Amino acid sequence: MPDMDSMVEWLTNVAVDWTPKIALAIGIFVIGRMIVRRLSKAAVVSTRKMPTVDETLARFFGSVILFFGMIAVLVSALSAMNVNLAWIGTIVAALFVALGFALQDTLGDFAAGVMLVVFRPYKIGDEVEIGGEQGVVSKLGLFTTHLKTRDGIEFVVGNGTAFGSTIKNFYAYDQRRLDMDFGVSYDANLDDAIAAILKVTEGDARINAVPAPLAHVTGLGDSAVNLQLRLYCHPDEHRNIMMDLSQRVKSELDAAGIEIPYEHAVIIKKG
Repeated sequence: MPDMDSMVEWLTNVAVDWTPKIALAIGIFVIGRMIVRRLSKAAVVSTRKMPTVDETLARFFGSVILFFGMIAVLVSALSAMNVNLAWIGTIVAALFVALGFALQDTLGDFAAGVMLVVFRPYKIGDEVEIGGEQGVVSKLGLFTTHLKTRDGIEFVVGNGTAFGSTIKNFYAYDQRRLDMDFGVSYDANLDDAIAAILKVTEGDARINAVPAPLAHVTGLGDSAVNLQLRLYCHPDEHRNIMMDLSQRVKSELDAAGIEIPYEHAVIIKKG
């Protein structure tokens, strides 16, 4: 068995040999990570200034630079320690093969993330419905899409799920149609009712003049004649207009003496 002096000498030699390498590797990792993060942020800022690049693409570029930049930093740090990268590469390749089946959904999310950036069915700030979940896109990452609902709840959807699902984008066009249904009494003058409904759209700058707002009869219900107001507006104003006009239509119909009936049933007793 080696004596104590020999072991101390061996440990001293190991410390003298590896301490500078470990210190250099740590320095490379810390400084490299700082540089990569700054490059990632700089890429986002620079691409935002390009007229053909939107926020979604800018952030995605930043994520890609951060992901692959950190891999390069890690490889450099291992090289500084004289680690056999070929041996590590073999192990990593074997791990990728072994984990490929377990992580195929994750790898699919990454591939789908690239496809989402290429085809761009939605971008950050768009209100979308993906897989039955509706919200505003707050982040499009390498693997997931983040949706924030109007009531402050966040949904995280895998990019593979998003790309493979039906995507409903409410911001795909500059204008969006709003349909609002109202019921009036069978005794009401329909021309007066339509005029009262259309009156609430006059002078509202949020409502597009072309196509012009339209109101018409859509059906005869059990208790009311069904009227529909149809107008076009910017997607940002869709929800606000819908909430504002409901009260204003009620006020105009009341002012015109037009009844808005409620559903009721008539029971006839046979004596």
